[in-house]
Amino acid sequence: MRTSAQLSRRGFLALAGSSAALGALARLPAGAVVAATADPAAAPAFFSAYEAEILTRIVERIVDSGLPDAPRVSDTGAVATIDRLCASLDAELTRPLPVLLRAVEWGPWIFDWRFARFGELDAAGRDASLRGWMTSGLALRRLGFQALKNLSLLGWYAQDASWAAIDYRGPLIARRGVAR
Repeated sequence: MRTSAQLSRRGFLALAGSSAALGALARLPAGAVVAATADPAAAPAFFSAYEAEILTRIVERIVDSGLPDAPRVSDTGAVATIDRLCASLDAELTRPLPVLLRAVEWGPWIFDWRFARFGELDAAGRDASLRGWMTSGLALRRLGFQALKNLSLLGWYAQDASWAAIDYRGPLIARRGVAR
């Protein structure tokens, strides 16, 4: 028989583990994405289709430059790159991500008392929701935002299509298997 002290201790340890995992994802180095950039046509390996839709909406808002000629996230392999990257990492590190994506999707209901999910909001509403995550008084929520921001930027800037917006002409040494 479990006592409430055992359950709260277990809950605390789960929360601490999630905090550590999100903190590690928020500091994931750019070199980690190299292994995940290989096959952009591969089927999703980590996120479900529903989670990939949520992630696409999040990445769109985080990397939005406002430039008219910038490619749309859904037209690039950014989300697929993030998916493959997460599939290649230790499962303990990535376990909180599906829950985090669902928390962002339902965040307007839970945190902002807006009766719409993240995916139903317009661009300004999505930005406001993500700003709430970024500036939250809850450290776990801020860590979640930092993890999503880092993954978004790693996935986006791994795409050749995103380079023109920052006037980057590509690596000096061509990647193996890629014609210049």
